Amino acid sequence: MRTIKSKFKSQKSKVKMEKKMQKRQAIVMLGLPASGKGTQAEIMAKKIGARIIGIGDLVRSAMTAESLDVELLAEIKSDYDKGIPQKDKIVENLIESEIAKSSGNIIFDNYPFSSDQINFFETMITKYDFSAPKIVYIKIDPELAITRISSRRICDKCKKIYLSGKIGDNCNVKNCGGHLIQRLDDTAGIMKERISHAQPRIDLVLNHYKNSGQVCEINGEQTIEKVAEDIGKIFY
Repeated sequence: MRTIKSKFKSQKSKVKMEKKMQKRQAIVMLGLPASGKGTQAEIMAKKIGARIIGIGDLVRSAMTAESLDVELLAEIKSDYDKGIPQKDKIVENLIESEIAKSSGNIIFDNYPFSSDQINFFETMITKYDFSAPKIVYIKIDPELAITRISSRRICDKCKKIYLSGKIGDNCNVKNCGGHLIQRLDDTAGIMKERISHAQPRIDLVLNHYKNSGQVCEINGEQTIEKVAEDIGKIFY
């Protein structure tokens, strides 16, 4: 009886130790605007129980924060309206604040996005005890990205994204009551500017991790279901 109890306690301790040794996952989702990375991040988040941290969402939230310094707010809004990436220091503060609030797996939407951001990101990976990050690159042609963005709409209330629809149409989410709008940065002109900044930055991140075995390139010009299936073959 003592031997059985001792063995049971030993197995229980082993399970606890294995759970303790499991680190949080950090997944970087890269892609041009309208590549579908946001949609895929949501699908993956449900599969692995992860939180999504997107720079675009953080910046848009920061622009409505009443506590933000007026000059800083003006700087953030000016770059946002022009389609220019935010300063690294601004992004770092937003990112660490969100990481510190979370306790599980995280999917980073288009972050890191520069050499300094890579260095800061890797510091955060160590500081907050994540496993080695995985990089998912959803690749599409820039011209397709511009075509997609011209027809993209978003609900002004619940923020659901629609790949088509007329401005002013009702949102189809139950009890939402919102209407479809086009985001200020979803015009062809600003889109071209965003791509001119985004692609070199994506390439920089891919080159940094290319020899690590951590990069997975996915054809983003397929259906949403097929892209999700391809990602699933790698992760679950």
